[in-house]
Amino acid sequence: MAAFSRRRNFAYARYLVYLAIGAVAFVVLVCLLYFTSSHFQAATSDGASVVLEGRTIANGHVLLHGWVLTAASYWTSAAMFDAVGILLVGLRAGLLYATPAVAGALAIAAGILLARDARRGGPGVAGGVAVVALLALATPEMSYLFVGHGFHVVTGALALLAFVALRRSRFGWGWSVAVLLLTAGMLGDTLMVAFGIVPLLLAGLVAMLSERRLRSGVVEFTAAVASVLLFRVARLVFVALGAFRTGPSPSTAPFSQIVTNLGHVPAYVASLLGLTNAVVNSGGVPHTLRHANGFAAVYGTVAIGVLACFVHALVRLVAGLVQTRPKGRTDGGGSAAWRLDNVLVLAIVCSVVPFVMLAKRDGAGVRYLTVTAMFAVVLAGRMIARAWPEIQWRRARLCCALAGVVLVAGLAAGFGISMSGPAPPNTVRELDRLLSAHDLHQGIGGYWIASLATVESNGAVTVRPVLAAQDGGIKRQALLSSDAWYEGRKFQFVVFGAPAGYRGLRARTLPWGSPRYVHVVGPYRVLVWDHDLRVRAFGQPETAAAGRAHASAVHESVR
Repeated sequence: MAAFSRRRNFAYARYLVYLAIGAVAFVVLVCLLYFTSSHFQAATSDGASVVLEGRTIANGHVLLHGWVLTAASYWTSAAMFDAVGILLVGLRAGLLYATPAVAGALAIAAGILLARDARRGGPGVAGGVAVVALLALATPEMSYLFVGHGFHVVTGALALLAFVALRRSRFGWGWSVAVLLLTAGMLGDTLMVAFGIVPLLLAGLVAMLSERRLRSGVVEFTAAVASVLLFRVARLVFVALGAFRTGPSPSTAPFSQIVTNLGHVPAYVASLLGLTNAVVNSGGVPHTLRHANGFAAVYGTVAIGVLACFVHALVRLVAGLVQTRPKGRTDGGGSAAWRLDNVLVLAIVCSVVPFVMLAKRDGAGVRYLTVTAMFAVVLAGRMIARAWPEIQWRRARLCCALAGVVLVAGLAAGFGISMSGPAPPNTVRELDRLLSAHDLHQGIGGYWIASLATVESNGAVTVRPVLAAQDGGIKRQALLSSDAWYEGRKFQFVVFGAPAGYRGLRARTLPWGSPRYVHVVGPYRVLVWDHDLRVRAFGQPETAAAGRAHASAVHESVR
């Protein structure tokens, strides 16, 4: 009995040690991704609006009554993270970079669990290191989107966590957790349908066809169905309780653009992985980086390896449909590994759909493909972990390990060079300093500067988004704003201009007469009157087309 008690205490102690090591590693990963995001200064008013949602939640208005949000509200994901941060430290500009870092770290942690798939020793280490290296030390383009302009990475992270909960393909607590994660993802971002729901539905059907029995894919299939039903019920309840309103959904791209987008997918995904230079925007990091000192070989080898793993898994999925699998077949991971491979393959394919259907211009909307590349990296990690035990010769295994170390070192060196350059000047902070110096604390401006300036000032300056009305003058912006920002409010100034690459307020006429002062700082002009300003309340859009155009415009930069 005493021996059993000692073994149990030892097991508990070992578990606590592993938990402590995991927690420390997660914090280190968050810090690394925070440094990456803040170096690129990837924050925009899209992210700042989510932070302000979090402040509303932290103030006790959990349902965001009075807010008008898009289909990607992040209410039950990123906004909740921001709310926790605000409760702990208050409204801080650092949340613009901390929340994407936490989302990226969650995605990497889930990817490690999926890559290891209960494997210990060398195989588990190889798969986990591959996921960390390819996401935390990614190419400049991928890093810029992964912890900044991706926006949907948090949704992809929730989908990966749901896949983790379903990795044993059994009913139980894991199935329940997956349903809750998928539902929370859909309540905050409808792209969860493409990232998690449809892949699980299709994976369930593929499993049924592969083993020629309905029971094979029932866990994945029912998890997807149950999450959709729970989402519908929850949304009806929350709306009845006075939750936020949802504005017009962005319109799909014209058919010709959809065809063009489909053709761009391979090049753009390859660019995010480091094989091509199709993505123009890399956060200010020169593309010559990968052409110097062997970085082209490092990035190219990694990208080819990831793409080869996807093709291999896709071929296995198709072959499984043609040839019946042995029932319950396992691949060394303690569960039917091919099931989870199929889920990731289908998630990669389905996650391409938002880019194909929604991107309006060549090069725009690449952020949708960030999750595609993320899923592909996790799948590659699984393949590496599974292939490691198959290398029987000791020398061959040693050579593969050395090659892996060289590639990781190359990625780390490229990451170091990317981060060693000077960060771009933060013109928003310069604007906030000017406003504070002139005792200007309540104002209005275009969407792309308003909420960003508010959060960057830690709430010391408040700028609310407005639009130029079609009949002249200024009116409040409906989407990504709250009624409380405008009702009965008076303002001191108007900000014209926007961060580089975005459109500022463009009003032909102003209803308040000539301003008394005009301050200029960087790309911004601040107009100040000697009397208070009021903003026209937002009614119905002038036309349905105008409403849809605006819903799309607030999510598309002019890049």
